[in-house]
Amino acid sequence: MYYTTGFRRDEIQDLAALVHEQDQRNATGLRRPWPPILGLFWSVVITLAYLRGNRVQ
Repeated sequence: MYYTTGFRRDEIQDLAALVHEQDQRNATGLRRPWPPILGLFWSVVITLAYLRGNRVQ
C-alpha cells in the first residue's frame, strides 16, 4: 500500500483510528458516515491515494 498512498499500513490504521475517534466526538443524529460499502479503512486509503495523485491540493 505504500506505493499507492505513501503511507505504511500501520500509519493508515492510525489515521483511521483518529478519524473514528473524531467522528465519535462529533456524533449527531444527522451525520453522514463514510461510504458503508468501503468502510472507514478503505475510505482513508482511497482518500490518501487521491491526494497523493492530486498534488495541487
